[in-house]
Amino acid sequence: MAEIVLGIGSSHSPQVSSPSDIWPLHVERDKIYLGPEFQEREREIASTIQDQLKPEVWQRKYEACQAAIARLNDAIAEANPDILVVVGDDQEELFWDDSKPAFALFWGTELKDLPHPLEELHPSLRPVIWAWHTTDEIDYYPVQDDLAKYIISEMMWEGFDVSQSKTQHEGRSLGHAFTFVKRRLMPKKDIPMVPVFVNCFFQPNQPTPARCYEFGQALRRVIESWQSDKRVAIIGSGGLSHFKVDERLDELVIRGLKNKDPDILKSIPRDKLEGASGEILNWIVAAGALEHLNIDYLEYVSGYRSPAGTGVGMTFAIWR
Repeated sequence: MAEIVLGIGSSHSPQVSSPSDIWPLHVERDKIYLGPEFQEREREIASTIQDQLKPEVWQRKYEACQAAIARLNDAIAEANPDILVVVGDDQEELFWDDSKPAFALFWGTELKDLPHPLEELHPSLRPVIWAWHTTDEIDYYPVQDDLAKYIISEMMWEGFDVSQSKTQHEGRSLGHAFTFVKRRLMPKKDIPMVPVFVNCFFQPNQPTPARCYEFGQALRRVIESWQSDKRVAIIGSGGLSHFKVDERLDELVIRGLKNKDPDILKSIPRDKLEGASGEILNWIVAAGALEHLNIDYLEYVSGYRSPAGTGVGMTFAIWR
């Protein structure tokens, strides 16, 4: 039987890989995303977070993120898994308006990361695109297609009607939730992947936290029933709160993770998972699949980057 030997959780925001002098550039995207709300929030909370916006504080936080990424790299190298099951979200990269499944798996033999030319990117992303995407030649990601197919089939018996995809449409690239894992968490090794897609962003079929946790539990049962001696790592990619940092929400999620408390994780208010904060669902799936392991490392970095409290609750964890 296959064995789940490691769990990883990692934020994948461009801020994670951005030197601190790049952080102000991300604020321009925040203003576009939030619109008039940006100024409203600035009036309400700017005076309470001034200490978070000092250059020396940003530099310490940037260094903390790089140290955390190094810890995750070391954990993957030490465990030396045969397969990575990566739980992530698609932000209209592979799945467009023609189909946005609540849960999906890809079971072709490979996925492609298409070049993202620098001139087409927002200025804040150009210095950090290396952490997300190729910029010149197509990058190929091997898929453990036999396990992916098995998971799709068996999840049906578990009560989850999982969508399947076997063909990558022309012009559509593998999303950054998955490419980040290869480019930053295992840059020196090409481990086959099983991509598990969760609809973290798009209504009306965004799954509930409870459904995500139960999906993760079923995912573990299926993987462990696979007739193979392969060693598997499960990775939750994304989160926590952003583009508006919500430390209270992040603290709640982290308490649920550390205490292995499904009641907390399953009952997180759905309205708190708006926009990019919906990526917390990837962590909840991972937590359900990893409830037999314990978190022995967790780093949280409150990445405030503007007087409006925008940024990312950058979080990194290891289950063993």
